[in-house]
Amino acid sequence: PCQLLVFSPSPTCSEIPEMSESLVVKIVDNTLKYTSHAGIEFLVDFDDILCVLSNHVPTYSVLFFQKTEPDGPNSENFSLKKIDIESLPAALSPFVINIPSHLRHEDEPPVIQVVVSSGSGTGRAKTIFQDVVRPLLTYIGLENYELYETQSAQTISELTRSKFLERAHNGVPQTIILLSGDGGLIDMLEGFYKSKTAIGVSPNIALIPCGTGNAMANSIGLRSGPVPGLSTLLRGSLSSIPVFAAKFSPGSRLVIDEGRQRADIDTDVHHTIYGAVVASWGLHAALVADSDTFEYRKFGVDRFKMAANELLHPSDGTPPHQFKGKITLTTSDGPGEARSTEAVGGLEHMYALATLVPRLEKEFLISPDSVPLDGHMRFIRFGPMSAEDAMHLMTLAYQGGRHVMEDTVTYADVEQVRIDFGEDEERWRRVCIDGKIVAVERNGWVEICKQPSRLLNLIH
Repeated sequence: PCQLLVFSPSPTCSEIPEMSESLVVKIVDNTLKYTSHAGIEFLVDFDDILCVLSNHVPTYSVLFFQKTEPDGPNSENFSLKKIDIESLPAALSPFVINIPSHLRHEDEPPVIQVVVSSGSGTGRAKTIFQDVVRPLLTYIGLENYELYETQSAQTISELTRSKFLERAHNGVPQTIILLSGDGGLIDMLEGFYKSKTAIGVSPNIALIPCGTGNAMANSIGLRSGPVPGLSTLLRGSLSSIPVFAAKFSPGSRLVIDEGRQRADIDTDVHHTIYGAVVASWGLHAALVADSDTFEYRKFGVDRFKMAANELLHPSDGTPPHQFKGKITLTTSDGPGEARSTEAVGGLEHMYALATLVPRLEKEFLISPDSVPLDGHMRFIRFGPMSAEDAMHLMTLAYQGGRHVMEDTVTYADVEQVRIDFGEDEERWRRVCIDGKIVAVERNGWVEICKQPSRLLNLIH
């Protein structure tokens, strides 16, 4: 089967501690100190406290993270623990939460669905679910949820068609807790925007980032705490997700699989694919595409560095490639204002990228003026230059986004970007849309423009 479905999962006794009598705690220098019923003293740093729950009886429950193997090889893995306390010290008051509406069961409770992307990043999603997310849901009284574990790269797309879209169409409130990288979110977006089904109630998406890049999670600030995203699930607010559409000329093809096979982009959606993070051509797109081959994959994360080195320092001794094409930008002074169109100076480029988010990595601030989820699309471009100069600009991006202050960089708020390609060789006509690679035909084009509709909500 394409997915594993479990209704009302119940953890075993060994996974969820039994309720016990309340403990007395002390606060010492931003540390919670308590002695267990077995007489063992424990210290919990405030940074490791997820929340405090107010119980029906006059007691409270403190939920906190604990390393599973403090001195072992997996010392970065955490589990979620709970202790009950008989009174609330004032220092713990800021940790007290109310269960948010996107999780709360009241008049019309949302359907809670958990998607565990087993192939994302380093493959830790299943462990994070078992050690942290499942105990949390039990502790807050959510035991009737649906659990899906991906079995292939198509599982989330299939779930979107078979479950999420149907419920959204029928007006059923739903919250989807997504343990994945950016790819899982993008697969859901694609399914909603390509569907002809009207949306009654938009689903709420909670990201627990488990990928390698996690650009969306990094941009909305989920990369903090022992298990990023968990605090946001409990405390976050809802905003709709802005999306761009990338429309390609008819001969363009989506590059899929390690074997670099080709597959037609859906013709019934006018050769359009959708994204919420980044669309690029030039160095960024070539790097993503070149590193995603069988030859490079065997080198693990080092494949990105190796692919970049070959692009900037070709083994045949030639300078870095100058990407040929015409780039046209459409800008506007605001809603309802007249638009203006202008071609970027020069027909040769090294780096061209449009993005809806500020960060592609935690420290890589590609667009310092971007505000997550505000819907503004920024364009960053620089022309042909030496490998050393290009690396200098990328270094500045890691230094607070200072690259956009350089005279050699074009940085603009845009409504649309059009690229008309002037390359003969296909490898220089590859475009990256949120990690997907599209090979454009000779003399082809792509138009990247903001979408007016927002069909999904993100908890942030």
